[in-house]
Amino acid sequence: MLTLGIKQLVFLNLKMQQKSYLLTGLCIGAMAILLGLQSYWIHKYYTLTKQSFEKEVNLAFEDAVKKEFGNRADSIAKILKTKLLDTNAFLLTGEFKKEHNRVVYTLQTKKDKKDKFMSSFSLNDLNVELKDNNKLIREKIATGLANLLRNEDLENHIVYYRTQELGKFMVKITSEMEFDTINLRPVLNHYLAERSIFVNYKFYTRDKDSTTNKSSFNPALIKQYPVITRALPTYRFNPGQKYVRIMFKDPFPYILSNMWLILCSSLFLVLLIAFCLQYLLQSLRKEKKLAAIKNDFISNITHEFKTPIATAMLAVEALNDKAVLHDQEKTTRYLKHAKNELKRISGLTDRILKLSLYENNRYDLKKEQIQVAAIIGEIIELHSLSKRNIKISFHNNTGVSTLMADKIQFQHAISNIIENAIKYGTEPIEVKIKCDLDPSYFIISIEDNGPGIASSEIPFVFDKFYRAKREDPNLINGYGLGLNYVKQIMDQHSGLYKLTSSSSGTELTLSWPL
Repeated sequence: MLTLGIKQLVFLNLKMQQKSYLLTGLCIGAMAILLGLQSYWIHKYYTLTKQSFEKEVNLAFEDAVKKEFGNRADSIAKILKTKLLDTNAFLLTGEFKKEHNRVVYTLQTKKDKKDKFMSSFSLNDLNVELKDNNKLIREKIATGLANLLRNEDLENHIVYYRTQELGKFMVKITSEMEFDTINLRPVLNHYLAERSIFVNYKFYTRDKDSTTNKSSFNPALIKQYPVITRALPTYRFNPGQKYVRIMFKDPFPYILSNMWLILCSSLFLVLLIAFCLQYLLQSLRKEKKLAAIKNDFISNITHEFKTPIATAMLAVEALNDKAVLHDQEKTTRYLKHAKNELKRISGLTDRILKLSLYENNRYDLKKEQIQVAAIIGEIIELHSLSKRNIKISFHNNTGVSTLMADKIQFQHAISNIIENAIKYGTEPIEVKIKCDLDPSYFIISIEDNGPGIASSEIPFVFDKFYRAKREDPNLINGYGLGLNYVKQIMDQHSGLYKLTSSSSGTELTLSWPL
């Protein structure tokens, strides 16, 4: 029956391993799918944002070119107004014409007698005759005519020779104030900033280009400037800058500024899921390790139960023999064997039950003033009865002889550590117990000269059922409960415990609150 139970445990353990591998594979697969989907959507959003960037820079570019041209046109209109107000250069008149039912203004050149061109015009917002060369009216006429020239000539990039003198002057001024990227840059920076675009760019000018953005560019240029706007005409007279574009370097900063929320949320989601999966896998590994430790414990404890039970059963069966029953000496001996083995089973059962009480905090502490030296002395005397070659020393130079603690738990903690030192030590076994003091704790250090514990195993030695690996673990009986008892006891007392080990021995320090 017991053998069948162990086989079932082994089978369940194998099944758990298979499920663990399957779940690990599913977790890794789910993580890979999630990363793939996140990458796909981020790439798609990156593409859309880049397209949006290209659209926005083209709009900003068009607005900037229009604004820069408007600024130049306004400047030229002011210069024209000043020129039209020069009475030595031009003659302005304004008379009411019945056939038009409004005032018609005329412009003539005064300097050049050969310039017989004359221009007549009317103004929507001015319908007043010019008499006695009235300065105020003349200024209004000049302002209106300058605006008319700006809107009709400059806006259409055509100069009409209303008079030879005025036509020549307009050509001269417009050629002096031609398009220049130096003037365009600050205007463009303003429109880009309005769209939160702060990417480095460069102007690209040519005499011949296509305004439909189908021009071919050198691959090296495309690599350096991946975003190039469509071309816009500058209407320059001089060669070199008849068409202009702007070329942007990698717009990653702009795209990142638009995508940071999505990227952060995606990263957070991925990290959260990765953490959850890692936590799940760690829990599975921990459960798997605990299952293996428990299987080892069950195997050990089964052996420990099986031997005394078998011995007790043999003793009881022997008592069924009438010859034995009539032999007082044999009856007493067999009963003593049975009693000892049952006490052994009872003691082991009691240790397991106590561990359960400690873990569930159902053990009621009975703190009292205990005599440290007296209790440790009793423990030393008990373990000195062992048949092994043992030397245990105790020193307390702290001046403190009593401690508030649960007497039974204190005994169990010290006894378990000394028992481990004896159990795993190689003769001659030497155990040193010394006491120290700090403001908050009474410290008991127990040091042995055993083979030590590997540094990789130290974090686990206080776990329930854990046993440090030995060359032949079957030579030493144990259940992996001793140090776990110590841990539970120190936790109950709000104390501290620390283990250090090397090849020359192990030291375990227990700090009891004062």
